[in-house]
Amino acid sequence: MAPMQEIELKFQIPQGALAAVKAELARLPAGLAPAQKLQAAYFDTPDRKLAKARAALRVRQEDEDWVQTLKAAGANAMTRLEDNQAARAFAPDETILPDLSLHQPEAVRQALMRDLGWQPDADPEGAHLGLIQLYRTDMQRLRAQASNEAIHPERAGRVEIALDLGLIAAGDRSVPVHELEIELIDGHAQAVLDIAQGLVKHHGLWLDTQTKAHRGDQLAREAASGVPSPLPPARPRARISVTTTPQQRWVAALDAALEHISHNLSEVALETCDAQQAHRPDLSPWIKGWATGLRRLAWVWRHAPADAQPSAQAAAIQQEIRDLYRQLRPVARRYLPSGQAPALARSASATLLALHVLSVIVEMP
Repeated sequence: MAPMQEIELKFQIPQGALAAVKAELARLPAGLAPAQKLQAAYFDTPDRKLAKARAALRVRQEDEDWVQTLKAAGANAMTRLEDNQAARAFAPDETILPDLSLHQPEAVRQALMRDLGWQPDADPEGAHLGLIQLYRTDMQRLRAQASNEAIHPERAGRVEIALDLGLIAAGDRSVPVHELEIELIDGHAQAVLDIAQGLVKHHGLWLDTQTKAHRGDQLAREAASGVPSPLPPARPRARISVTTTPQQRWVAALDAALEHISHNLSEVALETCDAQQAHRPDLSPWIKGWATGLRRLAWVWRHAPADAQPSAQAAAIQQEIRDLYRQLRPVARRYLPSGQAPALARSASATLLALHVLSVIVEMP
């Protein structure tokens, strides 16, 4: 299996909309196929090197098959490096262990060397890196396919829609999963955004950039310490090299601002999704991080280079940024309270703004 750039977005589903989402998927091509059983063990070092690099290493049983997967950070919020390799089967009572020698593509080996400090010549399987299983997932996956050809024939593509229902578990802690992933199969990346916008408007889904690995690592830290252990508010830097053009630098800044927003927004939105809400920390640091990201996005948007040529929606997006910021910070020096912010984070307006900005990013050459 060759490595690929995985282009996908993930969304959380309101409990009351789950039946309607299932029904819509059943009407789409391949939507009536039996659910796939997915059970995965996730690995990292005790000091969380992979988690800090926004990477994940798992060994997963997919019905009767076993697959080892590495996922690493990609160029933007829609893109990740993914390498899937067939793995040997493990017996029910056998300890599952990863084997890094399965990952032969050079880009993947470089990612493992960078993120883990792996030395493949001295330690081919990675046995001396101290990798341990930190958490596991147990899912039932329903799949369907869709196309945006009727919406954007000039930027048409085909996507897979995967509905994952199950749990993430670490130690004696677990959290439920009701999420939907939209991944590009072939064609233009705009297809992911078009299909996503329809589902958001029809079912109230909200964008979540926290992967299962992110949530699993947080749960594992909570299980070990006994207290909630969210990561601090995010403030990512733009990935810019000295050789990039002004247009490329603007797109990188736009993507970093969107990442700044979405990481903090995801933490705020997820706080009310499980029964442990009462034990969660105050949300104000992430609310402020979200607001700072919106100000950053507004600044970047105003400073587009002349040759960037944002889409015809440029003025509308600028207004969306203003409106959302005003809701998040209704009066000077005062942010939306923690009890009200999650509803705004899960609103269609918050998610659609992110999708509209991503549409501009994928339009850029």
